Parts: sequence; structure tokens; C-alpha cells
Amino acid sequence: MTQEKKLSDINQTWLFITRAQPWLHAGQIDGIRQAIAQWINKIIIWVWSANKEFTSENPFTYQERKTMIELSAQAILQNIEVEILPVPDLWDNEQWKNYIFKNAPEFQYIVTGNAWVQEIFKDTDKKIIPLEIREFVKWSTIRWQLASNNMSELEKVLPATVIQYLQEINAVQRLKDIFSKERKTPSLVVDVVLLDEQWRLILIQRKNFPEWPALPGWFVDYGETLKSAAIREAKEEISLDIEIERSLWMRDEPNRDPRAHNVSHAFMGKIIGGELQAADDAKSILKVDIKDLDQIDFAFPDHKEMILEALKKTTR
Repeated sequence: MTQEKKLSDINQTWLFITRAQPWLHAGQIDGIRQAIAQWINKIIIWVWSANKEFTSENPFTYQERKTMIELSAQAILQNIEVEILPVPDLWDNEQWKNYIFKNAPEFQYIVTGNAWVQEIFKDTDKKIIPLEIREFVKWSTIRWQLASNNMSELEKVLPATVIQYLQEINAVQRLKDIFSKERKTPSLVVDVVLLDEQWRLILIQRKNFPEWPALPGWFVDYGETLKSAAIREAKEEISLDIEIERSLWMRDEPNRDPRAHNVSHAFMGKIIGGELQAADDAKSILKVDIKDLDQIDFAFPDHKEMILEALKKTTR
């Protein structure tokens, strides 16, 4: 039996809830495709925070988001009826759930990768189908790429029709103006260069976007010094105790990090204890010989610069 035959024979409507600021990103499209594999023929997309607009978290109006979802659906989803509806922010879970049940057309399933949505609807008569998050994408990253006019990255995940619509509504300038007005500032991260006893670089294979090799590191917590953040991150991410040998200084290129404007302070560290193993954001550990450095496609290109800087004054 063909997939088209199955879709026509089985009448299933799924509810999908998203804030869509600003559209259906690659991870959500992948989730809908998982739903299609379960023989759905209609999907109701509830756009929440529909009453929020023109802020850094919600820069687009509901109608603009609706248009971009429609354009994405036309370009990517086929043989599926898509109905899009607004839902405002209602921070009482019961009220939010009741609003959807009162205003939604008939549906049989709730398809979601969001644990909060699963919790809200767990005691209803609707069957919850949890999605596997196979395409990790953050709206904050997408909005930053848009504000930076980084169309080369956005073109990887957006249909040409959505790109054209964003240009028509002057979305890049809107995001720049909003970020400037709200005094949105860069975040601070730390990265650590470490060598094992065999003079191999210790890198991580990142679990989340961007999913490529990187130095151990993460964001600095409020009230924390840079050195203490680097030591903590080495412990949390690769399970090693380290001490800081020297600073490798800042990297502050606004587009250095595809997720957002993040300034990195790099350090050279020395291993003093612990047992190397992947944890936190690390999917796995990579040990790389120095001579093979050029073969690594780093998640953040300036990590290679940090390593080369560390090696200048480091001897066996």
C-alpha cells in the first residue's frame, strides 16, 4: 500500500503547538515529517504568544508568523492540510489547556517534543505522541542570524519564499532596531585548550547545535570569574580536574558563534585529576594529534586560533 493511499484512508488530525518566532524551523519540520510517517492527513498548528510582537523574543506579529508557516508548509509539506490558529500567553496551565480545547477543531493526537506541553495534556483523552528531537535548532540562534543578516546560514533551513518574505517586511532592520533598543548585549563564554599525556588535543563532539568538534567550554555564570568558569566547565563537560596555566585572551568577532553574539575568553589548562568522559553538552570525547589539526571542521572556527596560540608557548 502506498503512503498516499494510507493518508487518504485514515483520517487523523494532529495538534502541534509552537511559538514560531519566526517560522517552522528545521527541527519542527523534521517533527512534522515524523508525524506524517504516522499517517496523518491534517495538522493544526497553534501559534502561542500570538499576542506578543516587536520584542527580541517575539519580533514578528502573529499574522507574519502565520504567513511564514504557510510558505514553509507549501514548500516542504505535501499532501497534508495545515490549519494555523493563534493562542495568547496564558500562564495558568489549566486555563491554557482549556482555551485550546474550547477553540480547536476536532483532533485526535497531540504531537510534540516539548516536555511542558506533554505534562499539560497528559491527563486528557488525547493521545500524546512524543517526537524525537533529531534537528536541534534554537529560535534565539535564528533571530540572531537574521539580525546579523547572515542569510547564507538561514538559506540552509529556509525556503526561498520565506527569505523573500523576510526581505519584503524588512526583517533584518527590524531585528537590528529591536536589539539596539533593548540594549541586548553579548554573552560571555570560556573555552579551554587541554593536552593529554600523549600530547593530543582533547576536544568534544558537541551534542547540540552546532554539532561539530569544539574545545570544552560554556557560558560564564553570574557572579563567577572567568577562571573558575573554565575550571567548572572542564569538570562538568569532560569530567576532568584542571588548573589554569595562562590566558589565551578574548575572541569577540560578532559572528564567531552561529548561535548568537557570544564573546569567548580562552585559557590553556593543565589536567590534574579526574577520569576523562563525556558529560553535559559533550556527546563524545575526541583525542586529536596536533599534526591532524587542519583536518578538524570546528563548530567555532576561532577554536583553531586558540589552539595555535596555546601551542606557541607550550613544550612537552
